[in-house]
Amino acid sequence: MIKPALQDDAFLADVAAAREDFENFHLWWLGQSGFLLQWQGKHLLFDPYLSDSLMKKYSNTDKPHVRMTERVVAPERLDFIDVVTSSHNHTDHLDAGTLTPVLRANPRRELVIPEANREFVVDRLKIPIELPRGLDAGQFTTIGPFRVHAVPAAHERLEKDAGGRHRFLG
Repeated sequence: MIKPALQDDAFLADVAAAREDFENFHLWWLGQSGFLLQWQGKHLLFDPYLSDSLMKKYSNTDKPHVRMTERVVAPERLDFIDVVTSSHNHTDHLDAGTLTPVLRANPRRELVIPEANREFVVDRLKIPIELPRGLDAGQFTTIGPFRVHAVPAAHERLEKDAGGRHRFLG
């Protein structure tokens, strides 16, 4: 298992110190497919997986899940997030054990998802249906200094819902 260079208080101190640098963007890998981007004092969280929900889910199976890295920080400590994304519905990209405390700690943040996954996201996270900002391939949205442009992505192949919207986005 990979040990992060910075964890917990040291990680949060590094993020706080970078807030003073408005000319450059800062990027931290959070393990799995998760990243934190800081630009002009604002924070965008990509596909965070900061819980052990998959370890618990698969613990008594023939394919137990092992984290790629130790956890960088507890999700409830990320109380400065402006935008969160989920590229698709797999637990390591849409983890209720991570996103529920992040959303609770950041009541004014935006959550950007594939529109095709809206009902699944709402059910998994137990949030109002109007809360997520849904996009499909080719669409974009601007939130603060961030312009999020959705591109089609494939896990094994491109998948669309019955309405022709992409289930996986980059």
